[in-house]
Amino acid sequence: MTTAINFNGSIPQYYEDYLTKFLFEGFAEDIVNRVVRSDALKVLELASGTGCVTRHLLDRLPDTARLTATDLQEGMLEVAKKSINASNLDWAIADMTSIPYKDNLFNVVVCQFGVMLVPGKLKALREIYRVLKPGGQLVFNVWGNIEANAVWDIGNSVIGTFLQSNPILQDPGPFSMNEDTTVQLLKDAGFANIKSAVVNQTGSIETAAMAAKGFIEGLPVVLAISKRDPALVPRIQQALEQELIQRLGDHPLQSPLQALVFESYK
Repeated sequence: MTTAINFNGSIPQYYEDYLTKFLFEGFAEDIVNRVVRSDALKVLELASGTGCVTRHLLDRLPDTARLTATDLQEGMLEVAKKSINASNLDWAIADMTSIPYKDNLFNVVVCQFGVMLVPGKLKALREIYRVLKPGGQLVFNVWGNIEANAVWDIGNSVIGTFLQSNPILQDPGPFSMNEDTTVQLLKDAGFANIKSAVVNQTGSIETAAMAAKGFIEGLPVVLAISKRDPALVPRIQQALEQELIQRLGDHPLQSPLQALVFESYK
């Protein structure tokens, strides 16, 4: 298994409590709305995390469909399992660079904000191609430009003032993919009829303090900070809260968000 970015320990619960609705909920609705196939009876979700997209898929798919929701991080799935249960849902730990399912099995593969975190992106896309049935649909998203995602941009700046290197801008990482390179990767993996779209939304959270806590303690960035100096975690979190208040407000805090969404077929 390939693990470049770890969501473990207390991170999954903070991720769910502070970031899911703020950063991911709207994009989850968008990506699931793109799964419109009448034959979507065997669906694979990769990088399911704490189940944001999983919930929407279960609401959208027919009762006769079977959803397999997977993630490389066991801790993320454990949080998801606390609140999601369905008779047509299977959970599994899976590395998308070595998907443990046979060829030509799924009608649809869905992945929200996961491909960008994989070291072997082309290998992952080839694996997705392999497990899709002929004519099967792949739908996934990645973050757009960091400048169009204010909370990420501010977080990147604040963390950069404390650390010499910034884990947010690493590859793999949240902003390691763009439209042109992603389309080329899809072509290299064998996909056809590739469509891309820019999706802009506004994320809202009750307070800047909650946003800062989620951004630092609900993402693996906390591991990089703690490795440098655990005492930096509260200092960076406090500095981020103050900068967020100045730039994005408070009660609630609202941030523009942008994703790139890709649809392609085998």
